Amino acid sequence: MTLDPVLLRLFESAPLEVKLPIDWPALRGSAAAMLPLILGTAPPIDVASVEAREIEGPGGSVSLRTYRPNKPTTTTLHYIHGGGWTLGDLETVDHTMRHLCDALPAVVVSSTYRLAPEYPFPAAYDDTFAAAQWVIDHVGELGGDAEQIVIAGDSAGGNLAAAVAIGLRDAALGGKHPLRAQLLLYPAVDLRPDAWQLASRQASADPSLSEVALRVSVDTYVGDHDPSDWRLSPLASYDLSGLPDALVVVVTVDPLRDEGIAYAQRLQQAGSRAEIMEFSNMMHGYTHLRLIVPAAAEATDQVLDRFREILSAS
Repeated sequence: MTLDPVLLRLFESAPLEVKLPIDWPALRGSAAAMLPLILGTAPPIDVASVEAREIEGPGGSVSLRTYRPNKPTTTTLHYIHGGGWTLGDLETVDHTMRHLCDALPAVVVSSTYRLAPEYPFPAAYDDTFAAAQWVIDHVGELGGDAEQIVIAGDSAGGNLAAAVAIGLRDAALGGKHPLRAQLLLYPAVDLRPDAWQLASRQASADPSLSEVALRVSVDTYVGDHDPSDWRLSPLASYDLSGLPDALVVVVTVDPLRDEGIAYAQRLQQAGSRAEIMEFSNMMHGYTHLRLIVPAAAEATDQVLDRFREILSAS
């Protein structure tokens, strides 16, 4: 296993340090200040249109941003950003949404959610569920096919995407699942204390996601709630049947690797079509670094190629 040298140099030049106690506004400001580095010098990918809107969620308004491709498509993709449930917004993933919109192609609806610690669980889940339901209810207006709605997310967003997929199945009350597929990028799907014994967590080998940062993020989001709740830990759900096709992407050094693989295997055992893609040269969060790390762009394109094949399969 050899990490991509460009990616490794990037994190060696700007090491991520977590100082406790965390000043959350300052940390969010620092994260936002990294965006120009992540964007590089390339111009934004051209899409047909970008539309911002607010919808009503259980705790107030939820922000959405809709990207329409220049090419015809019947696919509508709802994307949930990562950031440990404490960081991130629509702007930080704008470049990635433009790429998804153009490359799949798909109408992409990016949604945000209330962040911890100000708003711990279940705020992020509730907001994301409301956004997913809005996408489903308005797919015709968005120009998509009701049979081709997919959900995706990375890291904490992958956690929310997986949990919402379960919630949508239960809300259907035995009917057909409204989602065609789910794309889970290095998802956090097990927030229970025992997950810290997994080999990938114990190794703590990913320069981009330290054990301290992961523990703080999980503890901050979970708060006083039971981490066995499947809305927090989708892997803890006793029933994973009836869920849409899944492509679960993991990274060898990522502390979340083992739980992502376990989740895909549980989906397979429950009768769902689930595939695992693993990258040994990447780090957690690589998807958003495609503009400045050629190997990250290549890995992302491999994922999208495979996901496109899954969507086109009968």
